[in-house]
Amino acid sequence: MMQPTSNSAPVGFRRSVYNFLLNDQQSEGARSSLDRFLFLLILLNLFALLLESAPVLAAEYAQAFYWFDVFSVSVFSVEYLLRVYLAPEDPEYGAAKSPRWAYISSGVGIVDLLAILPFFIGLLLPIDSRVLRILRVLRILKISRILKEAITEFIALNRGRTTRQKVHAMLFPSEYGGKLNVVIEVFLIFWIVVSVLSIVLESVESIRVLFAPHFAFLDVASFVVFAIEYSLRIYASPEEDPSRKPLLARYRFFSSFSGLLDLFAILPFILEAALGGTVDLRFLRIVRMVRLLKLGRYSSASDTMFAVIRKELPVLMAAMFMIALLVFMMAAFGFLLERDAQPDKFENIPQSIYWAVITLASVGYGDISPVTPGGRFITVVLALIGIGIFAIPAAILASGFTDQLRSNRERIKQELIAMGRASEFDANAREEFIKAARQHHLSNHEINEIIALIEQGEDPIETPSGEFGSLTLAAQNPEYAVAQFRMLVARMSELSSVTDTQKIGQALQQPGKATELERSIWEQLDRTRPKF
Repeated sequence: MMQPTSNSAPVGFRRSVYNFLLNDQQSEGARSSLDRFLFLLILLNLFALLLESAPVLAAEYAQAFYWFDVFSVSVFSVEYLLRVYLAPEDPEYGAAKSPRWAYISSGVGIVDLLAILPFFIGLLLPIDSRVLRILRVLRILKISRILKEAITEFIALNRGRTTRQKVHAMLFPSEYGGKLNVVIEVFLIFWIVVSVLSIVLESVESIRVLFAPHFAFLDVASFVVFAIEYSLRIYASPEEDPSRKPLLARYRFFSSFSGLLDLFAILPFILEAALGGTVDLRFLRIVRMVRLLKLGRYSSASDTMFAVIRKELPVLMAAMFMIALLVFMMAAFGFLLERDAQPDKFENIPQSIYWAVITLASVGYGDISPVTPGGRFITVVLALIGIGIFAIPAAILASGFTDQLRSNRERIKQELIAMGRASEFDANAREEFIKAARQHHLSNHEINEIIALIEQGEDPIETPSGEFGSLTLAAQNPEYAVAQFRMLVARMSELSSVTDTQKIGQALQQPGKATELERSIWEQLDRTRPKF
């Protein structure tokens, strides 16, 4: 395998800073993290501007708004000065006669300047603060830089693909999404958080009176954003499984947990608009909190937790059965011992179940407590048992979660090793490999260890564990799929060389033992097996 060369010319300080902060071709740089931070800061500025439009808040929290503005302007100013300084290293401006002036006079340079100029003008000139607040809206134009780069990359990645495939790449993680997929994810996460916060704050009467128009606007805007997202996901869902018919694939997404979450995120608004005049639907405003669950789509932790629950379900069910059995037995004893002494609190067994649960969980609100000696005795017993029995499900989940994370990391490492060995591991392949490894949140130490294994080429590649784990990567990476296919063929060849192929062939011919495809593959392996 080709080893990466190390005799390159030394890199100057300015070039090093550019590579680390602004060069999107450097996998070890901070470009993607910087873009996400700036994008989020711009959105927070717009949110702060919306809050500041309320006179009461603007007066009461004037200092907080001011210092947030100072922080934002400081960040944007440092960014602007850095871009001016690093312009000679940027391929877009480096070829110009004056690279720095080329950046300053460019569209993105003017936008970056307008984002900070109103603040400094307000320091020098006595301008109405309301005018300056309005001018701060210009900061949203900074998003145009991120969008321009993301859209340019997206067009290049999806050249020749269908509209549905492009929509799928925008909303679903894939190799064709690029930065635009990340931008859309950050935007949707921001709207989910803002929407949920508005629901929480709207429940406070004093805040709701002040911001009633703002809450109404956020409600409509959130509905529009989530409705468009839901419609586009349904439209592009057939690309998740091209082997299925489009209608069946869309129904599968519609009936999935993720699809139902998207539907319930917009359903309350639709019902309120359609039936609000005839039925009291104020309770649906709380149902909108389901939008918070949409955040699980952007985190692998939820997938890991569901996998752990599925794996440990039999043990968890046994533990829950023991807990339920203990609760019902103790509730029955409590009812029997306390009903005469406290008929208002231990009126029936269902009411006693409430006492048993809070006692077993060691919560003990104190609203229901036994007064008879027998009742107090079983309370002590129940509380002591609860300390251990309630820890069983938690211990099972903690252990399963740790094992699943370890299994996932090992699978990812094996998949990356297979991907790296699937082709010549030159400098470009090494760069692409590091990018893929960082997407899986591997540390530099782990990446260097995997690279060493790839370059040595001695360790056998094992098939990744986990349900459909290797198939997911194979669907996204043709080179990895080829490597997996060759491994499977090699293993089948080894199997045919150490077994009695005649007996296996006869067994495969029996009805129901194998398909025609499996029989033909075995016959082909038998024909190509070396004869001695």
